[in-house]
Amino acid sequence: MENTATGVLKKALDLLKYISEADKPGGVTEISNALDMPKATVHRILNSLCDENVLLKTEDGRYRIGPTVLLWSSAYNYKSGVVDIAQPLLEALRDKTRETLHLSVYEHGRAQYAARFDSPQTVVLRWSRLGTELPLYCTAAGRAILSRLTDEEVADYLSHTELKARTKRTVVARDKLKAMLARFRTLGYAEENQENEENIRCVGAAIVNRHGKPVAAISLTAPSFRFTDYDAIKTGPELACIAQEISAKL
Repeated sequence: MENTATGVLKKALDLLKYISEADKPGGVTEISNALDMPKATVHRILNSLCDENVLLKTEDGRYRIGPTVLLWSSAYNYKSGVVDIAQPLLEALRDKTRETLHLSVYEHGRAQYAARFDSPQTVVLRWSRLGTELPLYCTAAGRAILSRLTDEEVADYLSHTELKARTKRTVVARDKLKAMLARFRTLGYAEENQENEENIRCVGAAIVNRHGKPVAAISLTAPSFRFTDYDAIKTGPELACIAQEISAKL
């Protein structure tokens, strides 16, 4: 019975992940095909999630995320505290730089976007929707987190992570990535230049707990054509100072 219940829960979580990351509401057939899950199972889980307002059914019979998820998100943010502490500092930096700022939380070896403060200028970002998991090896926030791990922890991460090239610039050589992390550890902030998204450049800094372990990261994201090497060198240390301030307040 326990194994059956665990299997159903895993299917429900896979379904929620798919719907939350999709660009538009999904139908039963689409979800069934995407997850290789029987239609009857998909339909049953969808109905149960709709009963609790975790999902909502649209007029044309498709499914999207419902208001209960917002309640969960608010509860998480409240308990973690990091979003409340970081918000005024990141909003101030956003207003100063006129670029987009992100806050990502890190738990159990995974990082997810928890808050986003949008630039008033035009910028198109494909991957940074709230709740989306970000790859640690090719994002500034992820690299900032990795740079605060021990060598053993980094080695463990690399041993079970496939370094896929998300763009033609993505660093996928493990030795090169390790060298970059060592440099970022010294600098106090991390960088990536069009490695996660084409034409997008980022700098990031890790937020740590009282034991020096990373629990989150902040990052500034901008189009590469208007965020130069000079901007990165200027903004990186400022971001590191803000991350230190947030860390001290946790």
